[in-house]
Amino acid sequence: MDTKKPNRLLIVIIIAAVLLIAGVAAAIVIIMGAETDVVKGTHSHSAPEPVTGAKVEAKDGFVQVAESDTYRLYYYEPQFSIRLENKKTGAVLDSTVSDEKDDGKNNASWTAYMKSGIVINAIIGTLNTYQVDMNTVKNEISTWYIDNGIYAKIHFKGNYYFELGVEVKLEGDDLIVRIPDESIKENKENTYISTVSLFPFLGYTYLDEQNGYMLVPDGNGALIYLDNKEGRYTTGFSGLIYGIDDGMTNHTSVSTIWEHYETVTEANKVIAPVFGMTHLDDKLGYLGIVESGDERCSVEVVPNGVMVDYNRCFAKFLLRDVYVQPLNQSNSGTVPAVEKDRQHSDLTVRYCLLSDDAANYSGMANAYRRYLLDSGKLVQRDTGYRTRVDFLGTEREAFLMGTTAVTMTTTGQASDILAELRGLGVNNVLSVFKGWQNGGLYDVPVSSFGADGSIGGNSGIKNFVKTQADLGSKVYLYDDALMVNADTHSTTYNVMKMVNKRTFKNETHGQVYDMFYYLMPGRSLTDLAHLTKDLNGAGIGNIALSGITETLFSYSSKGNFYSRTDTMDIYEDAVSAAGEMCGVVTETPNAFLWKYSEAMLDMPLSSSDYLYLDREIPFLSMVFKGIVPTYSEYVNFEANKQENFLRMVEAGVYPSFYITAEDSSKLIYTNSSDLYSLEYASYRDTIAEYDSALRAVAEKVGTACITKHEILDSGLVKVTYDNGVTIYVNYTGSAQSDGDLTVDALSYTVKAGE
Repeated sequence: MDTKKPNRLLIVIIIAAVLLIAGVAAAIVIIMGAETDVVKGTHSHSAPEPVTGAKVEAKDGFVQVAESDTYRLYYYEPQFSIRLENKKTGAVLDSTVSDEKDDGKNNASWTAYMKSGIVINAIIGTLNTYQVDMNTVKNEISTWYIDNGIYAKIHFKGNYYFELGVEVKLEGDDLIVRIPDESIKENKENTYISTVSLFPFLGYTYLDEQNGYMLVPDGNGALIYLDNKEGRYTTGFSGLIYGIDDGMTNHTSVSTIWEHYETVTEANKVIAPVFGMTHLDDKLGYLGIVESGDERCSVEVVPNGVMVDYNRCFAKFLLRDVYVQPLNQSNSGTVPAVEKDRQHSDLTVRYCLLSDDAANYSGMANAYRRYLLDSGKLVQRDTGYRTRVDFLGTEREAFLMGTTAVTMTTTGQASDILAELRGLGVNNVLSVFKGWQNGGLYDVPVSSFGADGSIGGNSGIKNFVKTQADLGSKVYLYDDALMVNADTHSTTYNVMKMVNKRTFKNETHGQVYDMFYYLMPGRSLTDLAHLTKDLNGAGIGNIALSGITETLFSYSSKGNFYSRTDTMDIYEDAVSAAGEMCGVVTETPNAFLWKYSEAMLDMPLSSSDYLYLDREIPFLSMVFKGIVPTYSEYVNFEANKQENFLRMVEAGVYPSFYITAEDSSKLIYTNSSDLYSLEYASYRDTIAEYDSALRAVAEKVGTACITKHEILDSGLVKVTYDNGVTIYVNYTGSAQSDGDLTVDALSYTVKAGE
């Protein structure tokens, strides 16, 4: 044998063995769901067998990448587009506008937007005007299979050099879309990502091609129908979840008359990170839940005719923004500036997919309730009926060089009022006592237990709370843990500064105190910890929180910048710790605080009344009913009390009254001068009537949850509970019927379960 020549047979055997081992290894990697190439390269259409080993079916360039019992998930890489198909009916939800459904009316920028599964707004320098999409900006995309889904890594080129990874997968009948924080990169100097819109056209419809609606998280909830709007509107709903960021946006003073009385009601804040779409004809839809990144994300719900003739709703995450930086202390000159660092959190949207009889807003509410309970973001509470009767203790009016007390309700008077109400059948109330602290309602912040002597002092409050507890009622002491009054407290070190390092000011145009500031989040936490420890030690043990429950902001401190994520984390720690010391109820709480609240106060029963909203629905009430008690805004200040009462019956919300023992006219020279109707004598009979009627409804409903809410052709509203109880509400001016059942005008009927 010639030893200088290779053994060809041996080489062939070795090569075959290596290939066999490599093939097995690749198969193992695929089965384990590791990052194995499915599609790699710029706009490549090729794809090997998927992880499940199921047959890949191509539809309009889409390939199947995942499957559940009910749905198939398809993927089209060039546009980073997905399609969800109901396996039973064949109905689909598309994330980009197909060539077939492109009406050809739109400019190149909008056409590219509609056909991109992800759209970025970019900042170059300080100009926040640049659109980055999959069609007009050069990009490379690589895609790998993961467990029942895909992971795509997108590199944008040209003027941007952005990178990000997107995970898309099915979990049962939920679609999860996530951009990991660590995958987001901005690789070019002075070029930044401002916003990221995930699948902004998922479930889109064209004009009125489909009956259905979109869910708007405004107030308690509202719908925009998918009918042809005929170009009537120039804007849709755009709401930053948890309200505007006062650390980034200059505060706008409210409109007033004579500098003291508000003339414009503020729009509702978005307290729930949700949106949704339903195709009624196809019996297909989804509820979108922003699971992470919600603290800096807006919900966009846009009807057809606004820029393009397509209905769409989506989450738009804000990573970085441009703000106004003053050049000097006098604010005589300003320049635009870009945030030094972007938002750091995963960006996640969970789409709860709905089909058949669940593809409606009732199905959305049921899905959201299940999600909240399963994830621990909502906790089962005692939902037994209680009318809410709040008291105003003491206020302040100007006097010589200082202020003097204006006492509206002492603890003794409050006891007498509740005793009289018990005689009228109003038992087991929930009561929030406001203005109990030394210095009155607006002497904030409060960091220790010290009751004003004019209402009975510490002993008066303690006796009042204990006596009412023995009688079955719950009394909570009110605390605005956000605000600081510069006239009564030092603001040298503890007030919030905006990201431009200017102190945030909240002008109220009050008669006595006209300027308030926000506490630094850390100080709110410290003050609240001290106060709840004091209350616990005094045997009171109940607190009603406001301010930090409905406000979220970015801020600066000692040269460092802190995001809304930082504030959210501190506020959650503060309320959680308060709950370990006291029973806690919260005023219009943001979603991340729901699990800490024994009851939710000031639940709006209506929307902000935007022109493009077609129907108000009690969406959040449907979610909470049977899980946690919710209370209306004050009945005193409702213009149409009859309609408001019927809304409470419909939504399962309990009534709230704000009262004083003394006449409201005594408040004319205080910061509460706008509270024109509080005197108990004027509301005694109304409180008793509301309590009797709503308590009777609550006794029939019990601890049941709302499973279905319908608007019947007759105009009746029908609410069905999971124990079989059905409530019919008639808002019309004439009697209406549903089968053998007739409901009088402006009335309601409760039908027991069969």
